[in-house]
Amino acid sequence: MTSDTSQPSAARPVLQRWLTGASHTHPVRVMEAAAGTNLDLLVGLDALETMASALDGAAAGDPRWRRKIAEFGQLTSMGQLLEMRAEFALALALADAGIGYELGDTKIANPDFLLTRSGAVCAGVEVTARAPRNINELVERVEAAGGGRFDVDLAFDRDPSRLQPGVADKAAAAVRTQADALGAGSPAVAEVIRVEDPKNAGPVEITVQVCPGNGAVGWEVTAGMLDGPLGAAEYAAFDAGRGAQKAAQGRSLDGAPVLLAVDVSRYGAAWMRPGTVWAARLAACEYFTPDYPFAGLAVMHQSLEQSGLIDIGVGLSPHLSAADRQVLEDLCTTLGWPCA
Repeated sequence: MTSDTSQPSAARPVLQRWLTGASHTHPVRVMEAAAGTNLDLLVGLDALETMASALDGAAAGDPRWRRKIAEFGQLTSMGQLLEMRAEFALALALADAGIGYELGDTKIANPDFLLTRSGAVCAGVEVTARAPRNINELVERVEAAGGGRFDVDLAFDRDPSRLQPGVADKAAAAVRTQADALGAGSPAVAEVIRVEDPKNAGPVEITVQVCPGNGAVGWEVTAGMLDGPLGAAEYAAFDAGRGAQKAAQGRSLDGAPVLLAVDVSRYGAAWMRPGTVWAARLAACEYFTPDYPFAGLAVMHQSLEQSGLIDIGVGLSPHLSAADRQVLEDLCTTLGWPCA
């Protein structure tokens, strides 16, 4: 739970200790510098202190947790912070449910959490995050192309999982063409860029419109129906487990099932589907092939303003053995997580 009243940084002693020696570009330092009287940022810092305080005791006698805290102090981006924060939220959920665990060994292929029962590892959980790639880079290119002379609106008909560099080239060219037209007193005709990329689980159309203004660039997803955006989120969640490193982690426990938990908090409309629906949808998804490296897939959400998970849903592979399915179903029951 977050506190009702936000406190100055001196009232966040654990977080400050974790940040000893951290650069001023550390995302938490950036949040602190920008907080001022911004209540949202202050509440977010307090929530992070709540998480750090709850986990700090585990670090005292565990060298793996001490390494995790050292890694926390070296983060360089908000994306990295949010991914580690998702790990913290899941660790708190395990602890609150009384589930024994230890951190995986980073020197070998291991999931983030090794769940234990009667002193033996019975399952694992790997945590990662997914967000559409390269939208920020696209916006930066468009801002440069516009030269601050006009506003630019970018409208996506569905959430993209990835935007390759060539897309930014086309968008920048469209902005320059329309800006030149406006500068010459002619109308700026919107251009539609069609993106074909298997990572997006379908084509994405980007409408680029330049209009009079002061150089602002905005973007939005205009899809009225959620099938496209949610389909892209499903694909991205499963795709998170397909890389060589992640696949090795999924198969690393000598037959014990490993669950992949994917934070999709920044993935467009994904938050609009509740965990119970996510669970059923994931379990029935065609992407759960017999060779998929994880025994189950969880889609989870977090918020900077809360210290725990907001929602989660777990889909189990239809190809699991009865014993592995029982292990994961029991785990979800103990945690109170919807499971299908």
